[in-house]
Amino acid sequence: MGRNPLADFLLVEVLHILIFFPTRHHFYRVVTLALMIHLAAGIYLTENVAELGGAAYAVGHRIALHFGFVAYVLCTEGSFPNHWRRIRDEVDAGADADGSGNLPSNFPFTKKFWWMFDIAHSVRMVGWVQEPRGCLPPPPPPSRRTFLWKTFLKLIANFVLRDLLTLIFAQNPVFDPRVHDPTDGPETYLAAIPLLRRTPYVLAFGLWLAVCFKILHNITALVCVGLGFSSPTLWPDVWGSWGDAFTLRKLWGRTWHQTMRPMLSGLGTLVANKILRFPRGTNLSSYTQLYFAFFMSAVFHFAGEFMYERRMVYRSFRFFPLQAAAITFEDFIIFIAKRLVPKRFNPGNPHESWAEAVVRVVGYCWVTLWFCLTLPGYIDGASLAGNYTADRGPIARFLFDRWKLWA
Repeated sequence: MGRNPLADFLLVEVLHILIFFPTRHHFYRVVTLALMIHLAAGIYLTENVAELGGAAYAVGHRIALHFGFVAYVLCTEGSFPNHWRRIRDEVDAGADADGSGNLPSNFPFTKKFWWMFDIAHSVRMVGWVQEPRGCLPPPPPPSRRTFLWKTFLKLIANFVLRDLLTLIFAQNPVFDPRVHDPTDGPETYLAAIPLLRRTPYVLAFGLWLAVCFKILHNITALVCVGLGFSSPTLWPDVWGSWGDAFTLRKLWGRTWHQTMRPMLSGLGTLVANKILRFPRGTNLSSYTQLYFAFFMSAVFHFAGEFMYERRMVYRSFRFFPLQAAAITFEDFIIFIAKRLVPKRFNPGNPHESWAEAVVRVVGYCWVTLWFCLTLPGYIDGASLAGNYTADRGPIARFLFDRWKLWA
């Protein structure tokens, strides 16, 4: 388009907020959405966007997420804007007899502005009536000072852990293209490691990804709560309990970050129950939602990959649908096992039953083995493109130099 893609991206960010202004005039949203599509298409088609480096992936990924979230808010469940309610608005409704003053479309302009800003940045829907409480970690207590102090300590710990993890990533042929020959293909990275020996690298990659998410979450929470923009209760941890990750369904549904959960769930329900008209609660409905959610995850990640490196654009369409297929297989095995295993051996209290402990150990091994099989096809192309290239941090460098000296 002849303009800086970052400038166009900032315009998309502004339009993404403005499209949620709580007005009932549909023409306003149609025009805003048309401008978003025009700008986004120009960004995706601009060749020099790759010059942004690693930020190109974030730009492409975030734009796709914006469109998904717009579709979720405007097309699912009740009509926009009055269907979407903040819990604090419900609590502070006051003595309004018919509740009309509590409808977003009837808010005064200033309150409409902040409502618009809130929903545009509420991908997890925390603090809204639509919050997915069954899959999110418990909210922190409301004490602002305690929250800021604990979050600051977590931020320091996460920075230290990320620094230490550079010992594994830097100058390692599993992740770092700088120690490879320029003619090496992606199959010479993690895929070149024998299956069982991949385990520490797979676990390290998962931990590194979790720490990166936590750092961003901690910084954003400190800013928003510290400046008084939001309550500590609106900032539950970005990750669930790793103890729940003994099946793929629980890993993806509880432990992994649930940033896209409301959006994927809402859009999946729209497709399964309203478009395809499968009855709610049936296997057809639930598995349609499952496969649709992973397909959309592939689309969102593909958008970032397309912006960053054209050579790795199809890896998401291999990886994410495979997760849905594996969950289907897993559900089938669990279904059969529950009917074949005698009742006296069924797991009881998870804190007391030895059977439950055995099931969990087997489950952790299965989940780890699955990612040892499938993760190379997902990350090796990105490793080749330099997506995980890192230099050792100051702590890791100090420890590495000490080990070399002692050796």
